[in-house]
Amino acid sequence: MNSTLSLENAKKYLNDLEIAREELIKRSRDIVNICRTIVNKVLIGEEVKDLVENLSYRFRELIEVVKNFPELYYSNTFYSIAGEYVEAIQFYHITYENRVLTLEELGIHPIPYLHGLVEVIGELKRLSLDLVRKDMFEEAYKYLEIAENLYNSLSSLSYPDAILPGFRRKLDIYRKVIDDWKKFLVDMESRRKLIHKLNAILKSS
Repeated sequence: MNSTLSLENAKKYLNDLEIAREELIKRSRDIVNICRTIVNKVLIGEEVKDLVENLSYRFRELIEVVKNFPELYYSNTFYSIAGEYVEAIQFYHITYENRVLTLEELGIHPIPYLHGLVEVIGELKRLSLDLVRKDMFEEAYKYLEIAENLYNSLSSLSYPDAILPGFRRKLDIYRKVIDDWKKFLVDMESRRKLIHKLNAILKSS
């Protein structure tokens, strides 16, 4: 048995793994920054198509870096980045194209796909509340309905933490987010109607 050759092979793999890990860390910063920029620009209604294309390209490059290293591809670090990617991409497509991209369209592992998808609910709430400030209640309710439909679809997945870590806890959090959001919209709309009635009375008196 040639132990020297075995050790050399092991050393080469670990050296390549270390290089890939450093690339993962370096590239992840840029990807996360682009994700957050996309979300913020979508919230204020700016065009971000070029940024979305750039993000998709960079993420595909990152997959090429880690795909041959299970220690990285299935790591919490990569899952976290992939989840941020899914969140930003889905938020863009929901708001600009009124659709949710499938797992196959994104070409991503199911676990970060689902985690990123549930996090979109929070961004939809931010967008909805901003629309309330602009007195655009119909649009605000539209995004609440999208979020509820998304939540209902995701809540049908009843896997334990050993299979889908942390997912049920996120769903529980977002159930309360949606309930509070709905109460807020109803309350603000009632106040708006009351103010309009009072203004009409004042004008007619």
